[in-house]
Amino acid sequence: MSILKNKRFYDLKYDLVFKSIIVDDNDYTIMNSILSDILEKEVKVKRYLNSELKIKNKKIKGKRLDIIAETTEGVLINIELNINYDKNIKERNLNYYSTLYTEALEKGNKYIKVKEIIQINLNFNEGKNKSLKEEYLLRNKAGKILVKNFRIINVNIAGYKEKWYDKNIKGDKRHIYLTMLGSNKEEIKELAKKDEKVKEVEEKMLRFNEDGTITNLMTPEEEDALMERIIRRNAYEDGVKTTAISMIKDKVPLTKIAQYTKLSIKELKELKNNK
Repeated sequence: MSILKNKRFYDLKYDLVFKSIIVDDNDYTIMNSILSDILEKEVKVKRYLNSELKIKNKKIKGKRLDIIAETTEGVLINIELNINYDKNIKERNLNYYSTLYTEALEKGNKYIKVKEIIQINLNFNEGKNKSLKEEYLLRNKAGKILVKNFRIINVNIAGYKEKWYDKNIKGDKRHIYLTMLGSNKEEIKELAKKDEKVKEVEEKMLRFNEDGTITNLMTPEEEDALMERIIRRNAYEDGVKTTAISMIKDKVPLTKIAQYTKLSIKELKELKNNK
């Protein structure tokens, strides 16, 4: 199989690639290994759930969480891919964690008995020298846990990759799948020599990239940035249109309104007819 050198290669950091290759309803082996590695105990995925959250505002695109897995023990695990890690990412995602928790409890009354909810953030560019994992619980100042069945775990993929290639543990397969997630095409090729499942992932990833229908794929962060620009633009336009309608009611000439709001005469006439 060959890939054009000038083409962008989509590895496992891209959510569509991750979902297409790692999230397999017929084979949970790699996901089980990734989750077991992170949680430091055996984890078995029972199924994947629909991760579409409710849309709170008709002008805002629904936020689709990356993966929500239900384990055989009744634990819900949401996995989120964060390529461009920054200091604000925890605050930006808190709203989605809260929504997931609320909806899981609501659905739990109907058909799922939720034992625990775990939010796992796979951070790809957090920094090699940062902690491999950081776990967060909701506590008060005295240290008393407020909610016992919800926790957030940040996973430093770059750190695990660095640890794997450290000469002292080279060949240790405990973190091979976490290392694989942060590896490029050439690095995965080397890892595939050590593990059959990684070899399968490599082959699927190559086929994915050779599919001519996949072009200009955006990362989750690139898509979020685009949506933020659209939301800001919509908010600006709504404000401008509200101002224009008020001016129309005050019988200000459309030419003047166009001058102040930068709206076209055609747009102003539509607002005037629909007000």
